[in-house]
Formats: sequence, C-alpha cells, structure tokens
Amino acid sequence: MTLVRSNQQWIDGVATEGIRTIGDPLLKAHAAAVDDPATVAGLLDFMVQRLRNLKGTGLAAPQVGASVRVLVIEVRKTDVFPDRPTHPLLQMINPIITNRSGVQVDGWEGCFSVPGLMGQVPRDDRITVRFLTSAGESVEDSFTGNVARVVQHEIDHLDGTVFLQRMATLDSVTTVANYLTHHRTNRS
Repeated sequence: MTLVRSNQQWIDGVATEGIRTIGDPLLKAHAAAVDDPATVAGLLDFMVQRLRNLKGTGLAAPQVGASVRVLVIEVRKTDVFPDRPTHPLLQMINPIITNRSGVQVDGWEGCFSVPGLMGQVPRDDRITVRFLTSAGESVEDSFTGNVARVVQHEIDHLDGTVFLQRMATLDSVTTVANYLTHHRTNRS
C-alpha cells in the first residue's frame, strides 16, 4: 500500500488556511446538534474534500468554522504513521459515545488545530458510538485501537476540547520533526 505524504505545513508548524487553531473561541465551544442531516450535506462534502486535500485523518466541523456536531474520518497510512491500520471514510452527525472500555492506552496524536505539535494522549481502547449518517440513518458502531482514538479526538473537538487538554502532563509534547527523529516506533 502506498503511503500518503503528510501535510508539510502541519509538520512544519504552520497554520493551514481555513483551519481554526488553538486559542480560537470556536474551538472552545460546545457545538450545536444537527436537527436535519440534509442541512449539513454540503458541509460534509466540503469537509471530506478538505480532509483529503490536507492528507489528514480526521476533521471536525468547528475546525473549519462551523459549530455543529459533524465530523469525518478516513484513516490512511502516512509517512508520519506508516504502521497504523486504515479505515474507510466515515461521516458522523451528532456522535455520542455510549460505551467506553475503561482501559486507557497512551498514543501519539497531532492535530491541524495545533500545527507542528504532537503528544501522547490517554484514550479508551474501545468505544461504542451512536450517530446519524449523512442519509439520516441512526447507527451504533464500535471502534477499537487507533480508529477509536481518532473518533474520540474528533468528538472532543465537538465538545470544545483539544488533545493537549486530555494529557495528564505535557511532558511528551514534541514537534512533529522531533517525533519523527526521536519518538516514532512501529507502534503508531
């Protein structure tokens, strides 16, 4: 499988145009629930294209300036995370975590809203999420490992939280460049 080259601006710590960054009040707000999935169809399309253009893994609506409970994920192998399992495109409207394993695992995370930085974040290794699809269908699905991590990270954005706030200490915070040089292992 071909590795996707990660977004160089993010690696270099440069804010990406159109992406809200840490300190923006919108990223601290609790996003509003969506009453009618049809009203966010265009937003979902935009977010999928934006995610792919950024070569990212996940994107929540507040990151693109919309304070609604919408997120997209698509996990691909990248040059930064070459060993992680992949997951096809997933679009969630009004996601709610209905069950957590209670077993937390530390793992490396980065974020377009915190350009150039990464850190080890404790996350539940298995979650169950109830959400609406873009067609308005109610779904409940379980996620494990890295995909569970990505879903939790994006849901945090909907609740006004960035990954740095989930860290017990900031001891592991590093630049992406230092992560690639000093911290990356086969466990991504």
